[in-house]
Amino acid sequence: MQQILLLGDSLTEQGFSSGWVSRLSDAYVRRADVLNRGLSGYNTRWLLSVLRSDESRHHLFPEHVTRPLFVTILIGTNDCSLGGQGVPLQEFKGNLRILLDIVRKRLSPIGGIFLMTPPPINGKEWNKWLQDNGIDPATGQTPDNVLRYRDAVAQIGLMESKEFKDVTVIDLHDVFLGPNAEAKGGEEGPWCKYFSDGLHFNEDGGKLVYDALMSAIRRSACADCIAPENITPSLPDFMVLMKG
Repeated sequence: MQQILLLGDSLTEQGFSSGWVSRLSDAYVRRADVLNRGLSGYNTRWLLSVLRSDESRHHLFPEHVTRPLFVTILIGTNDCSLGGQGVPLQEFKGNLRILLDIVRKRLSPIGGIFLMTPPPINGKEWNKWLQDNGIDPATGQTPDNVLRYRDAVAQIGLMESKEFKDVTVIDLHDVFLGPNAEAKGGEEGPWCKYFSDGLHFNEDGGKLVYDALMSAIRRSACADCIAPENITPSLPDFMVLMKG
C-alpha cells in the first residue's frame, strides 16, 4: 500500500486530536497509510538535524517509504518564537529550502509536496496559555512575527514551485482569516474560535486544515493519481467476495 508522509511540529503531531490527520487517514483508508511524523516543539533547525543524521533519519523517513503519494510540511510556528526555539528569518528560509530539497531527493513524492504556512495566532489567548503554564510570554510568538514567517514560507514555496513544479502552497493565514486575510491576526475575531489555546487547532480548526488540504489535492496536476477517489482500494470489496 502507498504512504502519505506528514512532517512538521505540534500542529502536525497533534493532528489526530484536532482531527485533520485523522480525517485524512479516514479518507485514504485501504488506499494509503498516513504516517504522522510531526514533532512537537521542533523548529526547522532541529528537524534538519534529524534528517541529516544516518542514525536518526529513519524516525522521519521510514525505510519502507520510497515514493509516497505526497508529503505535507507544516513548520515555522516555533521558528518564529522569540525564545530558545526561535530561528532567525534568513536561516529559516535557508533551512526550508534544504528541507524541501531533502524530501524531493530522498522521497520523490508522486504528487509532490504540500507546503502549509504557519496559521495566524490569537496573541491574547496564547500569552494567557504561556503565563498559565509558567512560560514567559516574551519568549513566545507574536502575531507580527508569525506573519513574517508565513510570508517567508509562501515566498519560498512559490520559488520552489516555479523551479521544480512539485510544491503546492496552502496559505493557512488565508484559510483561517478568510476575507480578512490581509489582517495581521492577533485581534479577537471569528477566526479565533478555531484554536484551543490561541495557537493550536481545535476540532473546528482541524476541519479547516483538512478541507484546505483536500481541496489542494483535488486541484493538483496529480489529482488523477493521488486523490482518494481515484485510488483503487486494496483487496476486493466484501460484496465481490460474496458473489463468488
